Amino acid sequence: MIGFEKQLVSKVLIFEDAAVAQTQLKAFCSEQGLIALKQANHSAMKMLEANIDLGAVLISEGFVDRAEGIASGFELARRVHQLRRELPIFIRRDGRTDLDDLPAEQRACVAGAYDIERPETLKLLLDQYLADTEYPISLIRRIEEVTHSSLTALFRDVEVSNELPYLVKDKLTYGDILSLLPVESPWFSGYMMVQSEEQPMIELIKAGRTAIDGHAVDFRDVMGMLSEITNLAWGGLRTRLLALHPATIDDSTRISVPITVNQYKEYISFGTDRSQLCFKYTLRDVHGQLAPVTLFQKFIFNIRWSPEEYLQADENKVEDLVESGCLELF
Repeated sequence: MIGFEKQLVSKVLIFEDAAVAQTQLKAFCSEQGLIALKQANHSAMKMLEANIDLGAVLISEGFVDRAEGIASGFELARRVHQLRRELPIFIRRDGRTDLDDLPAEQRACVAGAYDIERPETLKLLLDQYLADTEYPISLIRRIEEVTHSSLTALFRDVEVSNELPYLVKDKLTYGDILSLLPVESPWFSGYMMVQSEEQPMIELIKAGRTAIDGHAVDFRDVMGMLSEITNLAWGGLRTRLLALHPATIDDSTRISVPITVNQYKEYISFGTDRSQLCFKYTLRDVHGQLAPVTLFQKFIFNIRWSPEEYLQADENKVEDLVESGCLELF
């Protein structure tokens, strides 16, 4: 089975017009233990906005969606990549499995190409990318929603925006300051880290955009603000996660992993090679008078990580979306 090693299946979303290819893909997905989904009565982009936990998107090179003004599969791939950058996109091509003839901007949106007449080329892509899909999409969206709400609650006259989440393998830190909080649920244990720069945050506090007294502001106030952000974000996320799966872990089973820091090289290691789940948020003054503040939020599950347990408890089941008519089985 592709994807998680335990009894879980991966879901792939397919945009395919050719009837013969549809039949071949359906048989391939059944053989590989994949749940294949296709759009029902919704346009391609509207359907992708649904909160579904996908492993990959498969698009035919010749796919057309007139409702969205999409004239080719590569145009759809570009839009999907902008909306759901965390999803690998595989393009079906006739007679070739490379992207060498494409301009750089098209290649950047696509993880790889395959020829369904050579199904091993698609299996190779799925093994490469789905086996590394460690973070359920619904978890990512919960983190974004809770953190966005926390920042909105803590800052006044500030517009909060965030980029698409991404994975990082490096262990470098950002900015002058960071907060580090142990995080734990029944299916993971690790740390949440929030990083920022000191001076832009000081200016934001001085301007009265927080509940902190804006007079005589120094680094202690900034550290307190960063701590408040960290606590509020994790508190909200923990509440939502425990509602899915109440805590049952025995404290006696907990272990510890040392964290090592090289301040000079701005390097921090959590003792694991697992990718860090990273979110970038930007706070912008709505009046345009202050420099923006950038916050990086990273999750490092270096002690325990069992995403299959989360998926089993997640209420955003794909079956519900099929029953609602948003999706239908391929």
